[in-house]
Amino acid sequence: MGHQPYETWLISEEPLLPEDKQLLDEHIESCDACRQLSYSWVEVQGLFREPQLAHPSPGFAKRWQARLVEFELLEAERRQKRMSWMFFAVMAGAAAILSGFMVIQIFSSVQTPVQLFIGGMTLITGVLNLASAMQVAIIPFLNVILVSVPTYWWLILVLAACLLTLVLTLSARRILFSRRVSL
Repeated sequence: MGHQPYETWLISEEPLLPEDKQLLDEHIESCDACRQLSYSWVEVQGLFREPQLAHPSPGFAKRWQARLVEFELLEAERRQKRMSWMFFAVMAGAAAILSGFMVIQIFSSVQTPVQLFIGGMTLITGVLNLASAMQVAIIPFLNVILVSVPTYWWLILVLAACLLTLVLTLSARRILFSRRVSL
C-alpha cells in the first residue's frame, strides 16, 4: 500500500479539505507505519509548542567568574610582556641611533687612525692617573678614620647598614611583587 500523499498530508501545516481529511483518517486506521508517523508528529509538535529552557549546571557562575579572573590575569600578563618588549625595542633603537651619531662624530673629528689610537691611549692614561691620585688621597684618609673611630662605632655602623639594606629590600619586594586579591 502506498503512503503518499498521506505522509505529506500528515506533516503539512496547511489545512486539508474535508474529503482529504476523511481519506487520511481511514488510511491511518489501516496503516501501522502512518499511524506511528502521526503519533510521532503530534509528539514533535508538542515539543515545539512547549520549549524547555536549559538550565546551567550547578556552580556555573563561580566557574565562569574564576575563568574570567584567570583570563584577566593572563591578559594583564600578556599586556605587560608586550609593553616590556616595546620599551626594550624603543630603548635599543634609541641606543643604536645615538651610537651611530657618536660613531659619525668620532670619525668626522679624527682624520687618521693614528690620531684615534693616540686619543684612546691618552684617555686610558688619564683614567689610570686619576685612579692613582685617588689612591694616594684616599688611603691615608681611610687609615686615619680606621684608627680614630672606636670599634663599637664600626659595629653600630655595620648593623645600621645591614638593617637599612633589609628594610630597603623588603620595601622593594613589597612594591614590586604586591599580592592583590580581588573578588
